Amino acid sequence: METINLTPLKNELSNDELQQEFDLGEIVEVPDGVGIIAAFVEESFEFPAGAADRIERIEEEDEEVEMEEIEASEDDPVYIVALQDGGSVAVTADEIESDASLEDDDGEDIEDFGEVTDKGGEAELSPVYDYCDDPSSREELENAKRKYIHETHASELAEYVNDNQATLSTLEEMDSEELVNIRGVDDPHVGFDELPDGWTRKSVLQAWTSLGGMWRTCFARMVRSMGPNFAKRWCSALKDEVLRTEEWRGKF
Repeated sequence: METINLTPLKNELSNDELQQEFDLGEIVEVPDGVGIIAAFVEESFEFPAGAADRIERIEEEDEEVEMEEIEASEDDPVYIVALQDGGSVAVTADEIESDASLEDDDGEDIEDFGEVTDKGGEAELSPVYDYCDDPSSREELENAKRKYIHETHASELAEYVNDNQATLSTLEEMDSEELVNIRGVDDPHVGFDELPDGWTRKSVLQAWTSLGGMWRTCFARMVRSMGPNFAKRWCSALKDEVLRTEEWRGKF
């Protein structure tokens, strides 16, 4: 499958959002490999360095994420490409070649969003999403991580308090990055714990494309079959899975 027809979805987007050289969801090739256009950015932002290497687990425990400043403007925009081999990269238009195709990995082909609604609900979301209403919000996701850690690692936190003459209020003041540095506390990862039956990385990218390539278009499509609360969680998990980083929040 070379492309997915996004013409109906284009009617939902403003003219300004369509003034770009490559379309959201377009299959392209960049120096790091083949993937899809997952975002279009016209303001400078920070993005994880080496994001193309993030393949097995999103922001694994003990993984140090180095952020780099990406310069972008209306005259020199940046595209985020989600790679089929895993991870995502920030590139400029001159680094992109069109007319590419995803490699066949025997995964289920997703040709329209109806196929996503049929099987998407089978995906098992990472448990941290259960702790917030809208995990597309950076603040809500951070609070969810802290709640998850306090609930699932109570014994490790109690041991930390005893060993360090700390108090419970000390723990309450810690953010998630500080909490995961406590011995025995796992980083509450994001994304899917299990894909729908038959889905592969290729299917995930095709699903994102069929849903319009943006969180809000994903939500607009999936809310009809999933309801508002689960659709917010599911679309956030899918975008985390597509980009293999949670650093898109508040940026694109």
